[in-house]
Amino acid sequence: MSDFNNPNQEVKFKGLSIASMVCGIVGIVFFCFYYLSIILAILAIIFGAVFLNANKYNEDKTGRSMAIAGLILGIITVGLVVLLVAGLFSAVSQLNNFV
Repeated sequence: MSDFNNPNQEVKFKGLSIASMVCGIVGIVFFCFYYLSIILAILAIIFGAVFLNANKYNEDKTGRSMAIAGLILGIITVGLVVLLVAGLFSAVSQLNNFV
Protein backbone atom coordinates (compact mmCIF):
# COMPACT_ATOMS: atom_id res chain seq x y z
CA MET A 1 0.00 0.00 0.00
CA SER A 2 1.26 3.47 -0.85
CA ASP A 3 2.18 5.89 1.93
CA PHE A 4 1.12 8.94 -0.06
CA ASN A 5 -2.57 8.84 0.82
CA ASN A 6 -2.44 6.95 4.08
CA PRO A 7 -4.08 9.17 6.73
CA ASN A 8 -2.67 7.02 9.55
CA GLN A 9 0.99 7.59 8.77
CA GLU A 10 2.93 9.30 11.53
CA VAL A 11 4.81 12.58 11.37
CA LYS A 12 8.45 12.05 10.41
CA PHE A 13 11.33 14.02 11.84
CA LYS A 14 9.26 16.04 14.33
CA GLY A 15 12.46 17.13 16.07
CA LEU A 16 13.49 18.96 12.90
CA SER A 17 10.53 21.31 13.18
CA ILE A 18 11.44 22.15 16.77
CA ALA A 19 15.11 22.60 15.84
CA SER A 20 14.13 24.86 12.95
CA MET A 21 12.06 27.12 15.15
CA VAL A 22 14.68 27.26 17.93
CA CYS A 23 17.49 28.03 15.47
CA GLY A 24 15.34 30.72 13.86
CA ILE A 25 14.52 32.38 17.18
CA VAL A 26 18.08 32.29 18.50
CA GLY A 27 19.42 33.48 15.15
CA ILE A 28 17.14 36.51 15.03
CA VAL A 29 17.75 37.41 18.68
CA PHE A 30 21.52 37.37 18.23
CA PHE A 31 21.69 38.76 14.69
CA CYS A 32 24.33 41.30 15.77
CA PHE A 33 26.75 38.39 16.09
CA TYR A 34 26.54 37.80 12.37
CA TYR A 35 29.00 34.88 12.29
CA LEU A 36 26.81 32.88 14.70
CA SER A 37 23.52 34.18 13.38
CA ILE A 38 24.10 33.27 9.75
CA ILE A 39 24.93 29.67 10.71
CA LEU A 40 21.76 29.39 12.81
CA ALA A 41 19.66 30.95 10.05
CA ILE A 42 20.95 28.52 7.45
CA LEU A 43 20.29 25.61 9.81
CA ALA A 44 16.76 26.89 10.47
CA ILE A 45 16.07 27.07 6.74
CA ILE A 46 17.48 23.59 6.10
CA PHE A 47 15.69 21.94 9.02
CA GLY A 48 12.36 23.59 8.14
CA ALA A 49 12.61 22.67 4.47
CA VAL A 50 13.55 19.05 5.20
CA PHE A 51 10.65 18.67 7.63
CA LEU A 52 8.12 20.21 5.25
CA ASN A 53 9.37 18.09 2.36
CA ALA A 54 9.28 14.87 4.40
CA ASN A 55 5.72 15.52 5.60
CA LYS A 56 4.09 17.15 2.60
CA TYR A 57 1.63 14.30 2.03
CA ASN A 58 0.87 13.78 5.72
CA GLU A 59 -2.66 14.61 6.86
CA ASP A 60 -1.49 15.30 10.43
CA LYS A 61 -0.21 18.87 10.56
CA THR A 62 1.74 18.40 13.81
CA GLY A 63 4.94 20.44 13.70
CA ARG A 64 4.14 22.14 10.39
CA SER A 65 3.63 25.59 11.93
CA MET A 66 6.89 25.35 13.87
CA ALA A 67 8.77 24.41 10.70
CA ILE A 68 7.22 27.30 8.77
CA ALA A 69 8.03 29.72 11.61
CA GLY A 70 11.64 28.54 11.65
CA LEU A 71 11.86 28.84 7.88
CA ILE A 72 10.50 32.39 7.90
CA LEU A 73 12.69 33.46 10.83
CA GLY A 74 15.74 31.99 9.09
CA ILE A 75 15.01 33.96 5.92
CA ILE A 76 14.45 37.17 7.91
CA THR A 77 17.70 36.61 9.80
CA VAL A 78 19.66 36.15 6.58
CA GLY A 79 18.21 39.45 5.32
CA LEU A 80 19.08 41.25 8.54
CA VAL A 81 22.63 39.91 8.52
CA VAL A 82 23.10 40.97 4.90
CA LEU A 83 21.87 44.48 5.77
CA LEU A 84 24.11 44.59 8.85
CA VAL A 85 27.23 43.55 6.96
CA ALA A 86 26.44 45.93 4.08
CA GLY A 87 25.97 48.75 6.59
CA LEU A 88 29.26 47.94 8.27
CA PHE A 89 31.12 47.95 4.96
CA SER A 90 29.44 51.21 4.00
CA ALA A 91 30.38 52.82 7.31
CA VAL A 92 34.00 51.70 6.98
CA SER A 93 34.24 53.04 3.43
CA GLN A 94 32.76 56.37 4.54
CA LEU A 95 35.28 56.50 7.37
CA ASN A 96 38.12 55.95 4.94
CA ASN A 97 36.83 58.81 2.77
CA PHE A 98 36.52 61.06 5.81
CA VAL A 99 40.05 60.52 7.09
